[in-house]
Formats: sequence, C-alpha cells, structure tokens
Amino acid sequence: MSIKKIILTGFLVLGFLLPGKAQKLQSYETPTQKLIYIQNSASYLVPHTARSFENAMQFHRRLWNYTPSESTAILFNDFTDYGNGGTMVIPWNMLNISVAPFDHSFGVIPSTERMQWLMEHELTHQVMCDQAARQDVFYRKILGGKVLPQAEMPLSMLYSYLTTPRWYSPRWYHEGIAVFMETWMSGGIGRVLGGYDEMVFRTMVHDSAYFYRPVGLQSEGTTIDFQVGVNAYLYGTRFISYLTKNYGTEKLLDFYRRDSKSKRFFSRQFKSVYNASLSEKWESWIAEEKANQQTILKRIAEHPVSQGRAITQNPLGSTGKAYYNAEKNLLYVPVNYPGKLAYIAAIDLATGAMHKIAPVVSPKLYSVTSMAWDKSSGNLFINNKNNDWRGLERITISTGKRKQLIRFTRTGDMVINPVDQSIWGIQTTNGRTALVRIPEPYNKIETLYTLEYTLTLFNLDISPDGKYLSATLAEVDGMEKLVLFNLSELLKGQHNYTVLFDFEDKGCSDFVFDAEGKYLYGTSYYTGVSNVFRIRVPDGDFQCITNALTGYFRPVPVNNDSLIAFRYTTGGMMPELLSAVPLENVNDIKWLGQDVYEANQEVVNWVLPPVSHVNMDSVTFKESTYHPFTQLKLASVYPILEGYKNLVGWGYHIHFMDRLAIHSLQLSASWSPYSFLPENERLHLALKWNFWKWSVLATWNKANFYDLFGPTKVSRKGYSLIASYHNYIRFHKPLTIDYKISGGMYGGLERMPGYQNITASSSELYLLMGNLHISHLRKSLGAVEPEQGFDWNVYVSGIYASNNLYPQLFTSLDAGVLLPLRNTSFWLRNAAGVSLHNDAGNSFNNYYFGGFGNNFIDYQAIGRYRNIESFPGLEINEAAGNHFIKTMGELNLRPLYFKEAGFIWLYVTYARLSLLGGGLYTMHNNWQNTGIYYNAGAQLDFDIVLFSLLKSTLSLGAARAWRPDHSSGNEFMISLKLL
Repeated sequence: MSIKKIILTGFLVLGFLLPGKAQKLQSYETPTQKLIYIQNSASYLVPHTARSFENAMQFHRRLWNYTPSESTAILFNDFTDYGNGGTMVIPWNMLNISVAPFDHSFGVIPSTERMQWLMEHELTHQVMCDQAARQDVFYRKILGGKVLPQAEMPLSMLYSYLTTPRWYSPRWYHEGIAVFMETWMSGGIGRVLGGYDEMVFRTMVHDSAYFYRPVGLQSEGTTIDFQVGVNAYLYGTRFISYLTKNYGTEKLLDFYRRDSKSKRFFSRQFKSVYNASLSEKWESWIAEEKANQQTILKRIAEHPVSQGRAITQNPLGSTGKAYYNAEKNLLYVPVNYPGKLAYIAAIDLATGAMHKIAPVVSPKLYSVTSMAWDKSSGNLFINNKNNDWRGLERITISTGKRKQLIRFTRTGDMVINPVDQSIWGIQTTNGRTALVRIPEPYNKIETLYTLEYTLTLFNLDISPDGKYLSATLAEVDGMEKLVLFNLSELLKGQHNYTVLFDFEDKGCSDFVFDAEGKYLYGTSYYTGVSNVFRIRVPDGDFQCITNALTGYFRPVPVNNDSLIAFRYTTGGMMPELLSAVPLENVNDIKWLGQDVYEANQEVVNWVLPPVSHVNMDSVTFKESTYHPFTQLKLASVYPILEGYKNLVGWGYHIHFMDRLAIHSLQLSASWSPYSFLPENERLHLALKWNFWKWSVLATWNKANFYDLFGPTKVSRKGYSLIASYHNYIRFHKPLTIDYKISGGMYGGLERMPGYQNITASSSELYLLMGNLHISHLRKSLGAVEPEQGFDWNVYVSGIYASNNLYPQLFTSLDAGVLLPLRNTSFWLRNAAGVSLHNDAGNSFNNYYFGGFGNNFIDYQAIGRYRNIESFPGLEINEAAGNHFIKTMGELNLRPLYFKEAGFIWLYVTYARLSLLGGGLYTMHNNWQNTGIYYNAGAQLDFDIVLFSLLKSTLSLGAARAWRPDHSSGNEFMISLKLL
C-alpha cells in the first residue's frame, strides 16, 4: 500500500538498469492494464498474470459497480526472494507484483495460486481508493488528476484528499477488506479462515492482553510488539469479519462503497451505514471476541492441556528454526524481539541463560533467518539479506565470527546432510522453487529439482543417516502434504517422492527428524489449533503430541520422551520443554470465518472462475518496449502559495510523470504582486526534472512556501541551474554505498546559496561537488529511526567565482550503539572540513554554523540539529571559519507510545526525547582558531497523524551555546514538520 515503497522499487531496483543496457523494460498492454516487466526467465508468467488481473477486475467491476479512472500499470518483477504485492492509486493506478513464492511461516499466508491471489487482494485496494463520487470526479478534473501529496508543496495534501479521499483511511480499514475479499474470492482459502489469525486473538484472551481501539491500533498497536505492522491486517480482518457475521455483506459493501450517496471520510460513512459510531461497534466486537474465545478455550481444555516447562524467562519474539546440541545442552535459535537487534542465541536448557553468538543484520519478520547447523564442524550457516536476494554466511559458534561464502544464493530452508556436510535448501528464482545442494567448500550451487510453477517446496529436513529428505509440498489449491524424497535418487536426477501425510488445507509446518530417524515432528492446524504432531517414517502413522490452548511451533526433538517447542504468546514465541508422549484425544475448534460463511452463504458466489476461463483472444493487446522517457503525461496541476523575502506569492504547480515514477517533470510558477519589489524579482520559476539517476533543477528568483514560516530561508534572488547524477554502488541493506555528483551555476546572487545571512562575494559562480556516502544502519522492533551503526559522508566541492577557484573538502561520520535500555541509543556525530584557498575573508572559502535550523512549519528532517551547518544555541550562520572540527553526543530515549491520544482523524502516535551536547572549533587558513563553542540542549518530538496517512511531527527544542569567554546564547525552537 505504501506510495514510498513502490516508488522506491521503481527508482532503486529498476534504477540499476540504465537505458541502453541489454535488459530493457517490456510492456504487455491491453485496454485495462499495462504490465511492465524485464525480459527474463519469469516472462512465461506474463500471460497468466494478465489473465489473473482480468479475472479479478471483471469480478470487482460487477460487485462494486466500479469503473477504473484509467488502466492499471503493473510492475511485474523478481527482485525479492518472497512474493508480495503493493498498490498505489495516486497519481495513477499501479500494482507492484513480485513473482516469488510466499513465505509460509506459521501458516500466516495460505498456499494458493499466487498471481490470482495477489490480484484479488491488490485490486481490492485499488477499487476502495480509486472509486469516485461525483465530487471526487469534479476535483480530479479541475486539478488535472489524483494529486500526489508532496511535502514541498503542502497544499497538495489538501488536493490529494479532495481527489482520493478513501486513500486517507487507516491501514486496518484497507487490509481488512482486502483480506476478506481475497479469502472468499479464493473459495475460502485465506486469512479469514486462517488458523494463525484465530490463534492471535485466542491468545490475547488467554493472556488477558489489551485489545487496541482504532486510534491506539494505529499508534502503539502497529509498532510496539514483535508483529509490528501485521496487527493492522489482524485487527482489520477480524473486525470486518465480525461486521459481516452480524450485519451481513450488503452493509459491508455499503460501508466500503464510494458513490454520490456516501460520506467522504471513512468513519462518517461507517456511522451512516451502521447507525452507530465506529468506536461503539469496535467495543461490541471486542466483547463478542472475548466471549467467543473463552468458549473455545474451555472446549480445548475439555481434554488435558499440555503443560511445558518454560526454558527462558521471557518470550523471544520471532524465532527461526532451532537446533538442540545434546552434548552441551544448548539450543541454537535466531531471535528477534522488540528493543534488541536480531541475533543468533545459544540458550542453556538448564538455566535459561541466553548467549549471543552473532547478529542477524537483516531479519525477516516471522522466521528471522534460515539457519542450518553442522554438528561435525560446530558451524552455523545462515542467510543474509533476508528481505532481498539472500546470500550465505558461515558462523563459527565459539567465536561468533561471520564469513560470507556466496553473495547471492536466493536459497533458504537450509539443512545440513550429516553424511557429507553439504547444504541442501530451496532456491527461489523466476517464480519457481528448486531443490539445490551446496557442497563443501560452499562456493557453488547444484540444482537438483526445479518444480513447476504450480508447486512449492519448503520446510526441509534430512534424516540422521542422510538417506531421506522431508519437505512440505504445497499446491495451488491450498493443499499441503508432507513428502519424503530419497537423497540418492535425487542425486541421480530422479524426483519421485512418497506422501507421508496429506494435511489438506490445515497447514504442514517445520517437520524435523528425531535422532533415530524414526519419526518426523512438526505442527499443523489440523484441529484448528497449531499442535505438534508425530508421523512415523515411512508408513505415515499420525499421532498428536500436544493439546495447546494457544499454539505450538518449530518442535525440536530432545529424546524419545521429550521435545522442545515454541508456544505462541502475545509477546512472541516462548520455548518450552514438553512431553513427547502421544495424546489420546484433542478437540477441534470452530473459526470465526466458518460463522461468517454460515451467516452469509452468498459469498460462495464470489469465488472466481479458473483463470483458464478468461478469454484473452478477444482482447486487443500490444507488446512493446517500455521507454520511460517518452511516457510523460500530466499527473496534476494546482494552485500554490510560495514565500519570497517574507512576501506571499500566488501561482501554479504542474506535475508530469510516467507510470513508474522513473521519469518526472515539475514546473512551479508564482508571482509576487508587490510594487515595492523590483519588477525583475516578482516572477518566480522552478523546473525540476528527474530521469533514472539524473536530475536537473533550474530556478529564477527561487521561492519556497516554508520561507513564510522562518527562520530558515531558502528563497534567493537570481537564477540557478544544477544537474546531478546519483547512483548506488551497493544497495543491500543494512549496507548501502552510493555517490552523487552535482554541477551547475548561479547568477544574480545577493546571498550565498547555502547560507542565508551571508552576502555572496560574487553575484555569479560555478559549482562542482562530489559526495561518497557509506551507511550501515540497523534498528530493532519498536524503533522510530536507526539505533546502531554508522553513516559516513565525504564531500569534495569547488566554487569558481571572480576568476578564482575555492576548493573545499569536508566529511561527517555518525556512529551509534543501541543501549541496554529498550529502544534507547547513543550517537557520536562528528564532522570536519578544510578550505584550500588562501583568501580567508571570502564567503566562498568559509563554513558557517548556527541554529537548530527548523522552521515553524517545515518539511525537512526533524533532526536538523544533526546537520553539519547546524549548532543549536547560536544564531543561523553566526559562527564561521575556513576550517572546522565539530562533534556532538546525542542520547535518544525510548519513544513513549500512546494508546489513545486523539481522534479517528487526528492522533499522536508517540513522543521521543533527545538530549544533545557538543563542541565546535573553527580556524583561519593559518590554523589559528577563530572560535570555540560549546552547546547543550534537548528536542522533544511528537509524531502526529492526520487522516491516517499524513504523518507530521511537532518538535520542541531548547539549547544553550557558550564560549570560553562566558558569552552565551539561548535558542528555543518549535516546528511542525509536514509529511
């Protein structure tokens, strides 16, 4: 759903493909869709994806009486190892579709045909936001389209709401209906009828956990626990299911429908349909949920409930596959919980003590990372870049030393063959899964079995004697089977397998062999609850091992009598030692989705026909190369206000874009109608052009809206033309390396381009600058910004003015560490610079410092006190020098999240206090000091959300600066940052 994420995909991922390279963007276009992709081995899915789109779109048109505002662009890609989708409708309808198989951890996402399922879900988002009432259509016509909100143009936020009001609704609202539709359009295969969602709310009742209300869900509820943003899906789906169960599908459709009779804001529409406020019905849902789950818990407890011994004091958040070291009585497991950076832990089963072996620098949400343990060498093998194209690392347990073995394997579900120490895993590429082998010395990948697109393989394990490989085999109809391969046959190219047990659509997860290879232990929602089951090899005899009130996952056999499993709690996974003796009886339970179906059996009519029934022969289509340079079209045009020398100007902003936001052109023109202003300063123009990695900015009497709310001013008399090139050398988070080269000219200057209070030594200048940026930043769950790592910039610049060249070299290095206190970090932010010309008094040969830098209303970063030129407590540009050294210590305290601070349409999510203090040393060209300054201060930030998506920050700051001669200054700052 995120605009930023989808545009980031277009710029950073597609941006690596320069025009003219061998791989070009291709386009498959029909009257309703423009599917854009890279010609590669995944191209075979393009026709199927196009049919899946048509299949879902035809249904949505009928159900919602929906007419799209334009055709839908589909960015079809294989840029990650796990399938996902995203939707945007501003300024145009666009879907981002990743072809890789889904992550099936804990059975959160069902096993189903991916392209059709994604189209069902993502097109629901499009319909909810693109469908328009008459007044929406009116505003779209006069403003040139659906307006993309831009922080630099704050009035665009208002225009965006007027043209696309339902986009500005909370995430639970969007995801709730999308999950609901995806389930019934797939014939009941989806999260409305999913065991994981049911378990989450049953556990909340069991643990007496707090149920978030609508405001608190969007503030604290989607940030503070180990599932972070997933709560929007969970709560939204549950509430929408409750509404449908009790009030029917027609009211639900009326609630989400946008037509001339509907209300613009979603909560007003809710009250109009249900004759009660959203808060009232939300409370009714919570009461009913608690009562129903109490009944279910009592039903489960009719038979003895499994009682395990907790191994650790606290839950571990998300966990990956675990291994038991019997010799040392240790459990190796990847963990990721709020307030701590993800890592591989060694847990002492006797004491529960946890030891950090090594970090996991790019964890996945549910499974953290894929990990395999080689008993013979004592090494662990894990994935890095878990949210990208994965690579392979080896970790020495005794030292924690990490070594990258293969940069890109795209392989997970790893397991060691104990006979030859080879790594076996599942590789994801071109929309298919393949069983692969990585033999010692772990520098090459052997593909053994590539499955058809309709099949997915995951959850591997190998028997202790190295003869058999077990796996979960998922089919497109949602069915999952536990299967057994013979390794020797696989190595001969034979792909036959034995089905040990067919779990149908109840999930089959994390089955592993016991020490003797006699049984496989794993989990399934076979009874409606995720319990541990034991299956005998090779005859498939099936026995239940646990009777959980909440749910168990990732079992690890210890001996014939006991095993370790992870019990789901509201704080994450709790490792417990359990009996491995089979149970006689376990009750099954009923899910809320079953009640929804029984009360609304018309949802049977929502099931889509097979994709093969879609007749594309009668559809006109065109295949061609997609050239972003030729694809510009008008996105919007709207009135603006700008500030120039404390005066208000009126004008218009025109925005052109291509469908993928690769190519854009923006033009702003405004007029300051004041007779006392020189005539040649009344017109203000700005042209901004972006294409791939290139950008050009041209201005005439540059104006800026935020200059109306000083003290920082960026408007300037004169003209400028700046061209830039920005590229990434490496973009695999957390490590990124990029560079930027800029050059241009300024003319007619009164003030320095970067220093508002400094008179320019020449009215004309030419500028060339290069910047190298290296960043390795990490943050834990619940963080609001990076908490650990470093960020390093090196700049080289040269200004040519009045027949002189003024070169400068400066750098900044920020380094931070996460402290033991949750989400609390300490940073040292350092900078230094030299000027290489001998004219000490020339403004082009000096650096200038001072101030927080924030305006009363602003759009730039809230932490501008971190900028090189900032120094809170001094006036802006007060300190100057040809050379400088600057340092600052910063303590960022844990954010305080609010459960209920505001209203449905305006609320505060958190407050965070930062304490700062530092020093500045400036020097002349002869290295004699010109000034020594110290400061100390604080900044308090309140994160504010308007209309669910328009995030703002209210900042309050205070600082005192002083010199050794005891002269001092105070500064107080208040600023509201928009977007």
